[in-house]
Amino acid sequence: MIEQKGFLNRQPVFMQLTILVFLVFACTFIFTIASMMLVGPLYGIDGADTLILKATENPDALKGNRNEVNAIKLIQLFSTIGTFLIPALIFGFTKGMGSDYLKLKTKTSLLMVVLGMATIFLSAPLVNEIYNLNKMANPEWFGSFGKGFLESEKKNALLTGLFLFMPKAQDFMINIFVIALLPAIAEELFFRGVIQQLFKEWFKNIHVAVWSTAMLFSFIHLDFYGFIPRVFLGALLGYLFVWGNSLWVNIGAHFINNASQVVMVYLFQSGITSYDAQQDESMPWYITIIFSLLMIGLLIIVYLKRVIEKEPEPQIIPDNIFPDNNYG
Repeated sequence: MIEQKGFLNRQPVFMQLTILVFLVFACTFIFTIASMMLVGPLYGIDGADTLILKATENPDALKGNRNEVNAIKLIQLFSTIGTFLIPALIFGFTKGMGSDYLKLKTKTSLLMVVLGMATIFLSAPLVNEIYNLNKMANPEWFGSFGKGFLESEKKNALLTGLFLFMPKAQDFMINIFVIALLPAIAEELFFRGVIQQLFKEWFKNIHVAVWSTAMLFSFIHLDFYGFIPRVFLGALLGYLFVWGNSLWVNIGAHFINNASQVVMVYLFQSGITSYDAQQDESMPWYITIIFSLLMIGLLIIVYLKRVIEKEPEPQIIPDNIFPDNNYG
């Protein structure tokens, strides 16, 4: 299949990244303003910026006021849409010019989606062990940067804890959408659908593209102690995108990772289970080994399935190959 270059494809990758960054800042600004304007009429709250500051400094004071918590979730929802979803869609459709650049239309089997979801689910004990190892790092090793990174992590942790307080089933359903589903779609479109493919063009090496995207993916979350495990998770998602050849495989995998955390916290808070996912409790070592081996096995299956079914990638040719249509 031959695709004609569009405007973005005629630009150097650095310029394409610059355009993407501009889209991110512009859309983030627009959607942040929109969320601030909606908080008042929808929730009767004045000063959304003050509300966010209150949520990060004293979240326990907000737990009893679900109206204010839902207002913060609305701001978070708009932030996700503006920062990741809309820029990725605009950039992807513009760059693709009618092709399936974002791999949203590429046919994939239900089996491949399930394999991706199972792979990420099985990685959880290993990711948790990597997190415990990452906690051995001292922020002071990185000077003021490390301290600032840790401070951002603490604020994010307080906000996450506020979000994950789910006294009612309604709170659980809202979280499945705001914390699990929407970020899975938006972040995979942005990081794997756009960034990883741009890095592949830039570095001419798929492995460099996967790992550099994973590091950026982790950095954006501003989680010092979670940096290395999130890089590992991002790399898993990156290879699933390469071998699964469909963004739906990634969206399913990312969703199950986020949703499983929300479900486990809700079950614990409801008294149904005794396992507290928020305490980062380690699984027994044999469970971690078994799950990790199964995860590797599924990755191999995904890789072999992709190799067997691999289709040739579209060849992009420059516009000047096509003759001008002059009829006058």
